[in-house]
Amino acid sequence: MKTNRDRNKRVVFVEPSNTSQNIFAKYMHIPLLGPVYLATIAENAGYEVEVLNENILGRSVSKQELSSADILCITSLTSTITRGKELGREYREARAESGLPSRSIVGGIHASMLPEDVQVDFDQVAVGEGENILLDLLDGKLTDKIVYGTPLEDLDSLPIPDYSLVKGWDRRTKRVWPVMTSRGCPFDCDFCSVTEMFGRGYRAQSPERVMAELENFRDRRGFVFIVDDNFAVNMKRSEKILDLMLDKNFDRPWSTQLRTDATRNPELINKMKRAGCYNVYIGFESVNPESLERMKKSQSVADIRRAMTVFHGNDIKVHGMFILGNDPDTTDVFKMTSQFCRDINLDFAQYSILTPLPGTAFYRRILDEGRLLHTKWEFFDGMHTVFKPKNMTPDQLQRGMIECFGDFYSYGNATIEALNTVLATGTALVRRIFTETRLPSFRAPAIKLAAPGVVRKWIQENRSYLNYLKKT
Repeated sequence: MKTNRDRNKRVVFVEPSNTSQNIFAKYMHIPLLGPVYLATIAENAGYEVEVLNENILGRSVSKQELSSADILCITSLTSTITRGKELGREYREARAESGLPSRSIVGGIHASMLPEDVQVDFDQVAVGEGENILLDLLDGKLTDKIVYGTPLEDLDSLPIPDYSLVKGWDRRTKRVWPVMTSRGCPFDCDFCSVTEMFGRGYRAQSPERVMAELENFRDRRGFVFIVDDNFAVNMKRSEKILDLMLDKNFDRPWSTQLRTDATRNPELINKMKRAGCYNVYIGFESVNPESLERMKKSQSVADIRRAMTVFHGNDIKVHGMFILGNDPDTTDVFKMTSQFCRDINLDFAQYSILTPLPGTAFYRRILDEGRLLHTKWEFFDGMHTVFKPKNMTPDQLQRGMIECFGDFYSYGNATIEALNTVLATGTALVRRIFTETRLPSFRAPAIKLAAPGVVRKWIQENRSYLNYLKKT
């Protein structure tokens, strides 16, 4: 219910895009949930609110849009903070040109990990989770330059996100609806900043609260993506959510992120499939056992193979994510990884370069060892080498990642995938005579067909950075 808080104040939340060098800024159009949650809280409190996401808009936020904000709130990742700072400066200039006062606040993972890096460009820096301090910040009750949020213990108290506040979202025909059901992670991988931001404690919404949010998407076009870092930390809770989805005949296709250890419970995976899960994202990270150990991943290559068997046995496609460039890796890791993906019949592959993100143990180690190449944050996106590897050159690491993408996303693989999908469709049509069967999707072959062109374009747009690495 809305209150009568200062309705004359207009608050604009902005999620900046990355530079054109970032492949995900162009092809991934899922809003961060943080700004949408915060905007919904502010709107419910009576503020006039709008969320501007440059990736979704497909353009830069205009000076007029910035100038309209009495309070500007920026949420940035490390790879988008350069653009975020630019927006902060443009906002001050736009308001000054209009003879109006300005007030800007920056939050998100990068500001939380390195508040000193952003404080010059903004009036205030919000560190950590912002839901508990947002309204006091907007009301001007918190005046410190750096303001610290506290973890939200009762996640059921979060409002259901209002996506109508996101400008341009209603025009997207292939929408992916993000849903958060938990925060925190009990694991402590050395390359991940999740535990630094949300803690190693695990907080979760009740299954009933999760289902209430999912019901909002029943009649909407698109897919649901459960964005939890690990949907199955508490498997009993996950099963309760799945039971509710089945009981209520929730029929939106959905995907989520998991660890390989979820497949130790094959009944859970089978229930996920029956509840509409069609795809999972899993951090396989490496085929090098020494690298898995160095990352503190707490999984083995055998775990990866078992996971693939269980998911494919339940007709769930797998998007496997790999990190290249750990200290135990040599240049052999690229061919090993490509061969491994073929051996396990992986559906989708994502290759990233190990990146020292602020707030991680890996970042601190790379700094201490003097191995950081630069702090041009826009390149800290997992697609660019930004540190000196131990057993190869920065250029070799960069080229190795490109080779892995080229090996997996080739026209030959796309053709084979398409033929397999045609055969599977024929089988499914026969089954459909006797049982209710969902037809196979041509999404995988379509992506593999389009990806080679995407990779070539990325190489062209990053030519200057690739040349820089050759000289490093």
